[in-house]
Amino acid sequence: MSLPTRRRRRDDPTQRLVQQITSCWRTQTLLTAVQLELPDRLATGPGDVQQLADACQCSSDGLHRLLRALCTLQVCRERRDGRFELTASGGALCRRPPDGGVSLRAMVIWWGGPMWPMWGELSYSVCSGRSARARQTGLSNYAFLGQQPEVAAQFHQAMQVMTALIAPEVARLDLWRDAHELIDVGGGNGVLACAVAAAHPHLTVTVLDRADAEPGAAALINHHALAGRVSFVAGDFFAAVPAGADCYLLKSILHNWDDAACGRILATVRQAAPPAGQLLLVERVRPARLRPSSHDEALARTDLNMLAGLGGRERSLAEFAALLGPAGFEITAVSPTSHEFSVIVARRVD
Repeated sequence: MSLPTRRRRRDDPTQRLVQQITSCWRTQTLLTAVQLELPDRLATGPGDVQQLADACQCSSDGLHRLLRALCTLQVCRERRDGRFELTASGGALCRRPPDGGVSLRAMVIWWGGPMWPMWGELSYSVCSGRSARARQTGLSNYAFLGQQPEVAAQFHQAMQVMTALIAPEVARLDLWRDAHELIDVGGGNGVLACAVAAAHPHLTVTVLDRADAEPGAAALINHHALAGRVSFVAGDFFAAVPAGADCYLLKSILHNWDDAACGRILATVRQAAPPAGQLLLVERVRPARLRPSSHDEALARTDLNMLAGLGGRERSLAEFAALLGPAGFEITAVSPTSHEFSVIVARRVD
């Protein structure tokens, strides 16, 4: 016997707010699924609840309820025979997605793990303007990564995922045809550097980042057989970056920092860049007003994330211009991507 359902209007503001208030369950549900390797287990074919529970060494009742919840998140679906099978979108949570796309697994682990307690102190950051992570760890900026190698690896893997989503679009930019040497400043594991180098065999690329990013970068460079043209240099972009390249790339760097710190980073890059050298900023560009859309929701999320994490911020195009001008750079073009980011192209002016 089925129960009658009560229908609510799709635009019911109260129901929408309830969903937003309780949305934390989604992150932890996805994290639990990834921790139990459920997407990878289901990628081989439909799974029986008891067999999956035995493989995961967990309660069959608890797992059954988790799988039902994952059905509502479109990660899997329940078949008529009671078994569960992976959906196309759920495949993106596998270590190696069946469709060959980008795995979001590392992103789930980062947001459901190290990021989770930081968001519980958002009110501290909003009221004080200071980093909640610094308050929790007692360490400023990215120093906490140096104290926790496992967390550092999770961070770089999650950033690799975000970069991989837009790397093909950035690699297709026309400007690479005239470039010869690229410095990827703060390039992490080198995802973007490898994508650009693979698409343009005439380019040589250097990735500059913290030493804890080097193992992941070396593995990726070797995986793509680019060791002859892509290299990694451990360093501090506040102190110095490799000089003389005709193009410098900063992907998701400036949004980590306040205006004063951004000024120091840009001054270091300008000192290294030759006359008329190009600077590419791959950043989210905030519109004058945020509206209720998925794009603007993502901007609001990451703006608060920067506030609580590092004391940084997302900026408008005018704010980027205000940073670049005093540092000796002039914006020449802006290209939006299909995701949250835009590519701001600037050149050194003397």
